[in-house]
Amino acid sequence: MPMDTARPKSRRACPCGAFIAADNTDRLCHRCRRNARSGVHGPPEVPNDFWDHPAIAAACTDRDMGALISAYRHHPQHLSRVTQDRMAAWLGISQAQLSRYESGENQIDRLDRLRHFALVLGVPGERLWFDRVVIPAQAGSRDTGPPDVLAAPWEATSIARSVEETARSDLAISRRAALTGAAAVTVGSALVEPLQRWLHPLQNLSKWSSHSAISEEELAALQHVADGLRGWGGRGGYGLARKAVLGQLDELAERLQRAPAGPTTERAFFIGAELSKVAASMSFDAGLHNAAQRYYVLAIRMAKAGHNDGFAALCLAAMARQMFDLGRPEDGLELVQLGQYGTRRTGTPTLKALLLTREAWAYAQMGKTREFHQAVGMAQDSFSHRVADVEPRYLHSFDEAELEGVIGARCRDLAMHDPAQAVFAEQHIRRALALRDPSKVRNRAFDVIGLARTKMVAGDPEAACGLINEVLPTAAKLSSGRVLRKLEDFAKEAARHRHIPAVQDTRDAIRAIRTA
Repeated sequence: MPMDTARPKSRRACPCGAFIAADNTDRLCHRCRRNARSGVHGPPEVPNDFWDHPAIAAACTDRDMGALISAYRHHPQHLSRVTQDRMAAWLGISQAQLSRYESGENQIDRLDRLRHFALVLGVPGERLWFDRVVIPAQAGSRDTGPPDVLAAPWEATSIARSVEETARSDLAISRRAALTGAAAVTVGSALVEPLQRWLHPLQNLSKWSSHSAISEEELAALQHVADGLRGWGGRGGYGLARKAVLGQLDELAERLQRAPAGPTTERAFFIGAELSKVAASMSFDAGLHNAAQRYYVLAIRMAKAGHNDGFAALCLAAMARQMFDLGRPEDGLELVQLGQYGTRRTGTPTLKALLLTREAWAYAQMGKTREFHQAVGMAQDSFSHRVADVEPRYLHSFDEAELEGVIGARCRDLAMHDPAQAVFAEQHIRRALALRDPSKVRNRAFDVIGLARTKMVAGDPEAACGLINEVLPTAAKLSSGRVLRKLEDFAKEAARHRHIPAVQDTRDAIRAIRTA
């Protein structure tokens, strides 16, 4: 019988290049089908050249996360189609929300959401454009930059080591390099959740060093230096004063890594916490939000090692203020509530009043009038029970003038949502000015600028400009970044009245100081 010489049918090939078995009716080989199934629960692994696709490159250039997600979904290298339903499940959002993101109807501008989406999809660090935020999974691959203070362990030697590494890193970089990361802050749950560790006890310190203890003489010298440097924190500026603080912090952290547990070591940690807070305040004033956040976190850690929960709560309040300054009241409120919970049994009347004013700050930015006045009333009640001589030294600056000034400025914030609050803002700010120590020049400048902004909200732009013109010579001498930013805020709010000659003249004067 003659042999069948008919040519065999051509074999089918999988997109990966492998031949598909004859009994496999799918268009993919068994290995690719298995890999495609793994993508049901999360994005599949993609090769490095995946991110070089023109559509992805264009989305990164345009800084458009919605377009990046769309380009990812339609990428030709996917073995199976990535539907909007599947992508939405990966990202933890609804299909309708994803559709609005991809179409550009809704912009993705929240840093925590940008970070989350980039982390889920595994976007390489070099493709990220949003304020140089470091994705946690990529943090270990960085070769340069300061350490991640939020991820460091909460035990004494690690705390001291983080302080030393951070201070040395910041001393080594130039001001210009620091300013490139000025807005690179951690936000949302990535910020609040690691700080919740503050509520738990530290690891036992008794075994961490056998070197000599810090003597009382050393401690006295450290405290003397810290007291001298603390005075610079309220003056604004960057330069040599900040380097002096970082240099002292570096030396102290190195010494703490070799010191055994004991009362003088704990007190030295507290001095380090004070120095860290000064460094944070200076960074905040200079607009270096990333650095400010790092030093606030380090101050909280050192205060914890120094067994001073009150000071740690004060630093949380300062971090909340930073979030308010960046327009993130929800994050600020969570930080305040963390401080309130941690000191619910030990907080002094002044500390509780301060934290309540920060809580009110969040409500003012959110436009929650009832909650705002409730928090303010509780703050005033708590403050009325303070005994100045019993309060810790680090709370002495929160006196009646500061209480009135903060409440007045927050009433002004609330007036942006409810103009009827402007009258209360003016009452509190004027009371603050009457009580304020003349030596507190920067605080008085904040008061006057706040009063001017209140006048603007109340519809009296010429009176507002008169107040600003009074404070401009002082602002020019202060060289305070925060004062200048408050003046810039006034100039923006006054723009709708620029047809009035007095308003335009004042805006020009502010611009001259800013560019001087």
